[in-house]
Amino acid sequence: MDLGIAGKVVFFTGGSRGMGRDAAELLAAEGCQVAIVARTRSAVDETVASIEKSGGTAIGVTADITDPDDVRRAVAEVRTAFGPPLIAIGQTKFNIPGDFVDIVDHEHYVESFRSYTMSQVYLLHEVLPGMKEAGWGRYVHIGSATAKEPEGAIHHVIANATRPSTIGLLKTVADEYAPFGITVNTVAPGWIATGNAYEYLAKQVGLDDDDEISTWMRQVARVPAGRMGRSDEIASLIVYLCSEQAGYLTGSWIEVDGGKHRSAF
Repeated sequence: MDLGIAGKVVFFTGGSRGMGRDAAELLAAEGCQVAIVARTRSAVDETVASIEKSGGTAIGVTADITDPDDVRRAVAEVRTAFGPPLIAIGQTKFNIPGDFVDIVDHEHYVESFRSYTMSQVYLLHEVLPGMKEAGWGRYVHIGSATAKEPEGAIHHVIANATRPSTIGLLKTVADEYAPFGITVNTVAPGWIATGNAYEYLAKQVGLDDDDEISTWMRQVARVPAGRMGRSDEIASLIVYLCSEQAGYLTGSWIEVDGGKHRSAF
């Protein structure tokens, strides 16, 4: 199936590991010119080398997406190398676990908002003008299911409090830019079998055995599928949302969580 995006320039934040890397490699296989943007140079270089080895086109850019100057510089580098990014994938990692009573430094909430929401503000401001000029654009945010249904099985008060703001921002931007052929959507993963998830389960829940994790997923996390998801199950949706065929899908928050989200709407 031709997704109609060959030659498009992709600005992929967090594309050097896990589900992001899987999606970046799939986009490169579709013929996109992919910029891998992350903080760690070694992981960026490794991903770029993997894409190039498979015949794809990629460059690596190190940047902190929570820093507006870094975002501005990174987008400028990509624009110089490939042209304006018409596909952008935005995500950030921020994790300070704890229940409400545990978080005594209130600035952690501000830091979380800056990481989750302001990072998207910075990136949107840099890529939307080029998309609007082209009359075509795809913006995909990789968020979390906690944005819509707060996670109660683990100590997650900061993320539960701040992630919903990102979704409100992106829904508003989606409505404003839909007339210009630009879509803005959020993929909301649940428990996905990545290094981050395993590390979190080990440190915060005390689980490092696969059988115990599966039991916990069914009995405590209450995931109907009874397992964690695979990163490719997220990556495939990200890539579809970047496609020509997804042009009428915008402003959406799409859960990929094995049925964990309990609302019918």
